Amino acid sequence: MKLLILVITLMLLPVTAAALPSLDGDFTVDGEWPVPALIAPGDRGPWVSELQAALNEAGFRAGDPDGNYGRATLAAVYAFQKVNGLDRDGVFRAEDWSLLEGVIPLPGDAPESTRVEVDLDKQVLFLIEEDRVELVLPISSANGETYVHSSGSIVRAVTPEGGYEFYKKVDGWRISYLGGLYRPFYFSGGYAIHGSGSVPPYPASHGCIRVEMWDMDYLATELELGMPIYVYGARNERADVVPQPPRTTAEIAAARIDLAPSALSPR
Repeated sequence: MKLLILVITLMLLPVTAAALPSLDGDFTVDGEWPVPALIAPGDRGPWVSELQAALNEAGFRAGDPDGNYGRATLAAVYAFQKVNGLDRDGVFRAEDWSLLEGVIPLPGDAPESTRVEVDLDKQVLFLIEEDRVELVLPISSANGETYVHSSGSIVRAVTPEGGYEFYKKVDGWRISYLGGLYRPFYFSGGYAIHGSGSVPPYPASHGCIRVEMWDMDYLATELELGMPIYVYGARNERADVVPQPPRTTAEIAAARIDLAPSALSPR
């Protein structure tokens, strides 16, 4: 009887942190825990920590790798899925790990090496510094529906597309007739990138570009007035919005060499 009580007591003792296995570099846990088929919102544990760290390293802001799949991790997974053309369901699958390897490719060339690009089709924002994608954030832009303008007229929600510069910012909340804008950076008239408490994985705004509140806090430290921003993807292709950078003398010479008769196939 005493032995039975002792066994039951040991079974009920909590598992301490020291008893948990540690992650190795092969995406297994001490060779005992295989890669999970799915990691979904609400999940907890070392595999979530591994995913958060990998997302952060790749340029998606998943927050602290605390092992809890919460809103920040969900936003990062949304951005990852959008960039890679995957279903925007917030579920990270075993076959997705390979897509986190390497760097995020540039959307394309531009005259400025440091800039912001917003792809309305993919619903993402690229922060580019020295021609390198530093991070990708999920956004929510205009939903295309009609609403009542402050003038009383009925207008359709559209996010302006083109090449702009940030010309005004508010370090805090700005309350408009449509709601609150957190730390907005304006780029065209009353249109801005701003933090919001509602950033679904699809277009839902009246025209502004929404990002998560914590992402806006970070952007506010990186964006500057006068910084270029290109917006495209809903009605205009990127090539129609972003001008090509001027070619150097060496690049022009190289192109001429490529087109020289000796470089062409025999006729």
